Amino acid sequence: MASCELCGRDVDSLKKVKIERATLKACDSCGKMGEEVATESKKKQKKKKSTTRRTKKDVLVNGYGEKLKEAREGQQLSIEEVADDLNEKESLIAKIEKEDLKPDKSLAEKLAKKFDITLYTNPEVADYDTGDSVDNRKATMEDVADIG
Repeated sequence: MASCELCGRDVDSLKKVKIERATLKACDSCGKMGEEVATESKKKQKKKKSTTRRTKKDVLVNGYGEKLKEAREGQQLSIEEVADDLNEKESLIAKIEKEDLKPDKSLAEKLAKKFDITLYTNPEVADYDTGDSVDNRKATMEDVADIG
């Protein structure tokens, strides 16, 4: 048995409905409060294809933070403006520029598109940081909390 996501009642069948811009699996009585959403079978659904041809082997380019900072400053934008435009936090952009944080591929794609730069590259084609000089220890309590 499945539970209605709106009222919590256990029912044999649920239908997908849109209520107040939220898509929920609801029982028949709750489903009347919204519009039924047509669902495709899993076989008919197609995966979205990425517009960039990036493989899992791609790596961050050396100096990605400096590259991003130079591109941002070249367009005379503040970190705040970039963060607002990309709908990201200012601290995230600042940490990436300082190379304290590696951007995930989706954020790197947004930054690359905005500034027309390359942040991830194929290691067979370009020079990149292997990360050998990086301390790969896991964080300890002392790293994240002020103990003492």
